[in-house]
Amino acid sequence: MPTAAEPTNSPNSSPTESQVLIDDFLTSHPDLDKALGEIEIMTDRYTNAEWAAQIAESQRKILNEKGTWEGKGDKKVEGPRSLKELAQTVDHTVLKLDATGAHIDALCSEARTEGFKSVCVRLNYVQRCISNLKGSDVVVACVVGFHEGTQDTYSKLREARAAVAAGAKELDLVLNYSILTQQLTSNKTTSGHSTKPSDSTVESLTASNTAANSKPREGATTPAEGPYSLPGSVSAHKKTTSALSQNDSESSDIPDYSSIYRELASIRSLCPAPTILKLILETSQLTPAQIVAASHLAAAANFDFIKTSTGFNGPGASLPNVSLMVACAEYLSTKTKENKGSPIRGNGRKMHVKASGGVRSLRDAVKMLEVGASRLGTSSGLWIMQEARKAPDEGDETRPPPTRLYTDDSVGEY
Repeated sequence: MPTAAEPTNSPNSSPTESQVLIDDFLTSHPDLDKALGEIEIMTDRYTNAEWAAQIAESQRKILNEKGTWEGKGDKKVEGPRSLKELAQTVDHTVLKLDATGAHIDALCSEARTEGFKSVCVRLNYVQRCISNLKGSDVVVACVVGFHEGTQDTYSKLREARAAVAAGAKELDLVLNYSILTQQLTSNKTTSGHSTKPSDSTVESLTASNTAANSKPREGATTPAEGPYSLPGSVSAHKKTTSALSQNDSESSDIPDYSSIYRELASIRSLCPAPTILKLILETSQLTPAQIVAASHLAAAANFDFIKTSTGFNGPGASLPNVSLMVACAEYLSTKTKENKGSPIRGNGRKMHVKASGGVRSLRDAVKMLEVGASRLGTSSGLWIMQEARKAPDEGDETRPPPTRLYTDDSVGEY
């Protein structure tokens, strides 16, 4: 059963610029903050040990004996057959904190002209996009918990609720991926990535938010059980240590899968279909085994997409990671004689994969779509469409200058 949620405030954490932006916006728009009623945190579905056993089985079925992914993105599927189909794969994106109203107006104009699937923006620009795109088929997507992912669950729920109330049809939620990596911060993975997040704020934010969520709420005499639980809720993983604690033998071996699932399930419950939910994994910070684990939990919470990257923390989409996520979506969603699919996706619908971060040219786009991605998160959508219209022998790789209908925010970030 769900339990009512309360705000959590940590005296030890300094809010990031992203958090300040969202908090200020919600304070000035109380109608959006309360539009969908009381926020609830879902209780767990399995014990943490049961989650670990399920995830280990998924990892065994998808990865090789060494726990790595053998697919290199060489298995190809049919890509878009027309410019219209290509345009419908694009989530046209501006997510920089210093984006202005003029940038957003240009983004929407480009999306309307090209027939893109969506525009993807931060919460403070959702209503402006809704107004700009009135009468078109372009939908508005909003990021949640962007870009750190370490915000506490209540904050993410509050942001998601306001985005839907403002008119967003799709939400791109950042996974708190540091929970998956917190027990392995001193190791190197077989893929060569450090499991320690490169963002120096991640550890302190995760630890302080987790500690805040484990402190007694007003009127309570005992701490909540687990990182995202509330007084009186049923917690399967009965730990009250901080997110980075190494003192417990169980937590040193198994990440707190339960807390991740509760967060995802709570957002799915608060924002049911037809709202589309995409989980941003931040694949540059994860091993193949951790990508499988995150995909497993997304499927269990009935998310619609798994997405590679924020574009703000390490490398973006890569062909091996996209092909791995496509394999995860297939395995977790279907039962076939060939792959002996997992029953974790109860409704039988297959998750889709969104490639984002570093998709800046037609060549990038085609490669991602050919390995199975069905959406592309990019701020170079107009350039991709311009390239697609050119004859193959023209070969002009000089980008056009920025205009009202060309917003190039791709260099260095998303």
